[in-house]
Amino acid sequence: MKKKRNTPTIGVKVVNFIKSLFRHLTTGMKKCSQSTILERYSVCQGCEFFNFISNEEDIKATCDVCGCNVSDKKIFMNKLAWKDQKCPKGKW
Repeated sequence: MKKKRNTPTIGVKVVNFIKSLFRHLTTGMKKCSQSTILERYSVCQGCEFFNFISNEEDIKATCDVCGCNVSDKKIFMNKLAWKDQKCPKGKW
């Protein structure tokens, strides 16, 4: 049987997001290039904390360390697209 990993609670996710958003706002809201986003996403896909969920309606990936959404798209709610952000495990 596969052991279930402890994932961040909704409270931890909210606090992490607020901290990340504050940093993003105070550093000028700089975005990464699409190539950097794809490089980061590739690293995340190979990480043991990458959590990919797919069902008929939605495809979603999150980090099981910080709880942030990760995507290969240049969208606002994607930690990989924010230039000022770092992997919580130091992988990118």
